[in-house]
Amino acid sequence: MNHYGQLAMNHSRRHRPTAYASIDGPAGFFTRAGEEIQDLVTIRHDEILGSLRPGENLEDYRLRSYQARSMAEELTLADHHLFQAEDDPDEETETDPAMERYWRELDRINQEFRNPV
Repeated sequence: MNHYGQLAMNHSRRHRPTAYASIDGPAGFFTRAGEEIQDLVTIRHDEILGSLRPGENLEDYRLRSYQARSMAEELTLADHHLFQAEDDPDEETETDPAMERYWRELDRINQEFRNPV
């Protein structure tokens, strides 16, 4: 099981206990999920990074690649269904304005990288 599969399994155990309990063969499930997440991170990384820019040296490209990897991981994990908490039917949901601003900014950044000027 890769790093992403382990993260998903740990998250599910803690934040999605009902869903986790319903998984038949969690090791195999999270191994496959980890591979899927890795593929999604790689695709998003490549989209964000793009190709070598005019005048950009390899060191700058490498640093930009690290930044793209971090952003790709953050966006992918935030979007992936296995990293969403289970709804608590007894808990009333309250919208946090700061979190709404955070998610809007994250969406804006994601769109900016997908559609560079």
